[in-house]
Amino acid sequence: MSTVQSVNKDNLRIARENMGLDTTTASKKISQSKKNLVAKWESGESLPTWSQVAKLAKSYNVPELLFFSGETIQKNKVIPDYRIGINEKNDEKVKKLINLVIVRQRWLERFLKSEGFSKNQLQGAGKNLNTPKQLAQFIADRLGIDLSEIKEFSRRKDTLDYLIEKAEKRGIFVGKTVSYHRLEVDDLRGLFVSNDYCPFIVLNRRDALSAQIFSFVHELAHFFRKSDAVSNSLDFRSTTQNVNPEEVFCNKVAAELLLPEQEFTKNFYNKIDVDNISELYKVSKIFIFYRLKELGKIRKEIQTDLEKEIIKETTENLRKKAEKDGKSKGGNYTNAMRDSNGSLFNRVVSKSYLENKIGYVEASNLLRFSPEMT
Repeated sequence: MSTVQSVNKDNLRIARENMGLDTTTASKKISQSKKNLVAKWESGESLPTWSQVAKLAKSYNVPELLFFSGETIQKNKVIPDYRIGINEKNDEKVKKLINLVIVRQRWLERFLKSEGFSKNQLQGAGKNLNTPKQLAQFIADRLGIDLSEIKEFSRRKDTLDYLIEKAEKRGIFVGKTVSYHRLEVDDLRGLFVSNDYCPFIVLNRRDALSAQIFSFVHELAHFFRKSDAVSNSLDFRSTTQNVNPEEVFCNKVAAELLLPEQEFTKNFYNKIDVDNISELYKVSKIFIFYRLKELGKIRKEIQTDLEKEIIKETTENLRKKAEKDGKSKGGNYTNAMRDSNGSLFNRVVSKSYLENKIGYVEASNLLRFSPEMT
């Protein structure tokens, strides 16, 4: 296949760096040759073939046309990575997800500005609050989150939908991973990427719903503190080791909002209580246990055995969920993408398309499905 006539060398380099790849690794993705082809292309020593350009674009998660554009693309900002025990081999998948979010944010920011929208005034509004309890109350007040309403839901999905709807009404874009992202819970549980006009939260769909609920409030804490983050820990205990203090703080905010101290009036709680509280507040049993233990509401003589029992039960439930998910045939692609994009993003893109402000191809590329199916 013939080589291209010319490329934008800066865009080749920036697109690669946005994915966190070095030239050697990028070269291995497109050729079995031991030569560092990408370095040669970026230096102008040689040019790629059209096939190699297509492979690069797929690896970098960008349109092929960017490599021929006369306009230099933007370098992605660095998102603080607070994950623990991560598999470095999967870092590229996380970078690809971050890149997707930032590309969407750039489009959204241009569109919202053109429509006369103002900056999101809630983002960072709680950064001066010094305690998790203060920030939890601030979030509940500003978003209108009512714990009594959460208690009325029969399903955890309804609780998560309720929380997301409250956030999207205040201009916070919320999405979820889908199967092609191939991200396990250990790789990522939540992501927050700030933007003055279109802040974005992403949850890992593979996580248990109760964990997604906790993760979402955790990411809301990042939003109100305007602290970008990639997260995979939900541990809020004071004795937590190797977890960044910002993560512990945001996890404590989630614990304070979803499990406020004043809700627990008994002197001590047992396993049956933990089960009942989990059903009522839609939070996992292990979170309930740690919260009650932190509040001194679990008798010391039963703490060790109760923790082991709950962890064993949780592990078994996760195993069953993974087994069930493995047998699942996947469902409808459009519905999955619609849910993954988030309602607010779908509405903005669809509105832009229906008002003839963008074309069919651009809308389809943004939504990853036909805009006529929104």
